[in-house]
Amino acid sequence: MLKMLQLSIALLFLNGALAAQAGVFSPESLVWKKCADCHKPVNGIFPKIEEIRTTPEEWAVIVDRMSRLHKMELTRTEMDGLLKELCSSQILTPAELDKVSYLNLLNNPQTMETPVGEDQQQLFKTCVRCHSAGKIYSYRMNDSSWARLRDFHLYMYPTVVYQLREMRWPKEADAALAKLAKSQPYDQAWKAPAANPAGSWLILGYEPGKGNYRGQAKLSAGSNDEYTVQGSIAFADGNVESFKGEATLYGGHALRTRTTHNGLKSLGAYTLAEGKIKGEHHFPAPDFRTSSSTWYPADGNPQLLKVSPGFMLKGEMTTLVLEGIKLPDASAADIQFSARGVKVKSVKRISAEAIEVQAVSGKDGLVETRIGLKGLNSLPVILAKQIDFIKITPEMGRARLAGGKPFPSEGVQFDAIAFARGGKLSKPAETVRLGPVPAKFKLSALVKRPNDDDLQWMGMIHTDGKYIPFGDYGPIQTRAQRVEANGLTTVEAVHKRGNRQYAAKARMVVTLPDFVPRIR
Repeated sequence: MLKMLQLSIALLFLNGALAAQAGVFSPESLVWKKCADCHKPVNGIFPKIEEIRTTPEEWAVIVDRMSRLHKMELTRTEMDGLLKELCSSQILTPAELDKVSYLNLLNNPQTMETPVGEDQQQLFKTCVRCHSAGKIYSYRMNDSSWARLRDFHLYMYPTVVYQLREMRWPKEADAALAKLAKSQPYDQAWKAPAANPAGSWLILGYEPGKGNYRGQAKLSAGSNDEYTVQGSIAFADGNVESFKGEATLYGGHALRTRTTHNGLKSLGAYTLAEGKIKGEHHFPAPDFRTSSSTWYPADGNPQLLKVSPGFMLKGEMTTLVLEGIKLPDASAADIQFSARGVKVKSVKRISAEAIEVQAVSGKDGLVETRIGLKGLNSLPVILAKQIDFIKITPEMGRARLAGGKPFPSEGVQFDAIAFARGGKLSKPAETVRLGPVPAKFKLSALVKRPNDDDLQWMGMIHTDGKYIPFGDYGPIQTRAQRVEANGLTTVEAVHKRGNRQYAAKARMVVTLPDFVPRIR
């Protein structure tokens, strides 16, 4: 009898131990040590924590809130470790994260969020008044977690009921959150792959205002998903940047870098997936600029990876740059275009990863050809009769005034994009994007009221399209109504090509600092 009692007790403790291990996080984890006091695990599962998947940046916002408002004691080292643990299973998939990647750097993204369909229009009306749609789309949660957000907002921001008094906000929020529970369900925990980005990489990128660049990077593994990174990139204009710093891998795919480029600090947000690293790095003001790049394993098989520019115009001598891994030496006979009417004039190697091709297209209309090199894979190139017009991107730029040292000014980098009309690549009256073209930019007045003096206080734009507000947040005594150095203006761009000149206009608003960036 005694032995049976002892056995029963042993089984009871064993079952308890197994139950404690039923969740994602072990009792030795930081999640257990730091979160269990408030979020009591049930059978080893943390009900609220294991009902959410989001980005590393949003987990940082959540953990920071626990520290600020709920007195969770956390050192910087513990914060880093806690984020890694959470992202090991509670992170978005690479595909999900890619859709909201414009928020990864917590900078001043120029993405224009536009609602599509009735459900999104209602969501924008109810929620995208205080923060971006991207923040909402950064979450996957179960029904109860989505539903709790209404009460969370009423507790944290009770004035929302009065600020949005044209609607019954609690009722509208319930409806919007119920739809989000269906469109963005939790699904299942993420299983982080055993990824290791250590090695040598070929970098191919583009920076608006500066153009294409090419370079190399080496990632060296440290401990606990930490890496060191160093390398260099060279722009088409000959400028070279050397960089070095650190990187952290979250959830086996979200790579975040902290580097210094020629003495300037930069943050990077990349996704490691399908054997490539793809993302952006950003310099805050006054060195403001953001660029995108893709990193390819330098020891991969020979292949073409990029051709620029991605278009050719009839009768115009075009210099194409073919970039890739282990490109063979080539002559004019080794360059193949799938469409007739393109003549290769010369070929020369300009680096180990790049070959320069000069060619002329005789094609009318608008067609897509492919360019191949000596048996390697081919890449698309658009053949057009001419450029029909250019557009400025972004169409509505948003810059922010400085709000003191913690809130530096946030600028806008404009770019000019060429387009062609009609042809086999598009329906009648539609257009095809050709690619970026060099242009000179300037600001002009956009008069919206009597005595409109916005342009006077908004300063100048660089001819390459870079704009950074020069003013600080605060009233200007000599302005009407003593307002700040903000306002609305027109951005103009001119691209000259041969005997033709193309012009385009966009708009830019200079607004106040974003004093609560975590709400983005």
